[in-house]
Amino acid sequence: MADSDQYLTYDDDCCLGQVAPSTELGDFIVYPSNDMKRVDLHPGKVNIVYFMCKFEKGAYNCNEEMSVITDEMKDTVQVVALSTDPDRGTVEKFLDKSRKGEITDLNTGKALRLTMDVAWDDGKKTFSMYRNICNGVLTTYHAFIIDKAGKICWHQQFAQTCPPSKTNFAEQVKKAVAGEPLLSNGDRPKRDPADVEEEDAECDDLALF
Repeated sequence: MADSDQYLTYDDDCCLGQVAPSTELGDFIVYPSNDMKRVDLHPGKVNIVYFMCKFEKGAYNCNEEMSVITDEMKDTVQVVALSTDPDRGTVEKFLDKSRKGEITDLNTGKALRLTMDVAWDDGKKTFSMYRNICNGVLTTYHAFIIDKAGKICWHQQFAQTCPPSKTNFAEQVKKAVAGEPLLSNGDRPKRDPADVEEEDAECDDLALF
């Protein structure tokens, strides 16, 4: 389970149950094993769509952990990693350094691997489609689990302090593959209007300084 409510996914999330947008616009830097330059969601199979970027340096540990998940589930799950960086060259250099062990943890110096096939999301076109079905709120690093029917059954925001291992993401993927009900966090807690007004007042006060 995530270590903060900030990273929880709730059952009434607006994107859950929606048909997942295509990933075929992604321009692969390292071509998948089938040598296709464009890879769309695999029908009848569980897919993971993973948004990442070079510029979020503190979250490189998420790439390491997602690589582990990918390696463990490569026979049952298709993973499409999409970089939202502004140009293809940046992504190519980042991937090259990752494969040489030159991308390291900022705190420990440990090399952080990235073994997934990665596509460049030119102009964030795919990212924008997913953001639209999330009511305009989406950040990297972020992953979506797409069920065998092509619908989003879970999504998870990641951060340096909340990598996949601090969430139930891997377990949710395994349940999706097995066709089992996913773990539930319930609906998003209702907020007391009085609390919202108090927070707004505090923001107004801070704005004076």
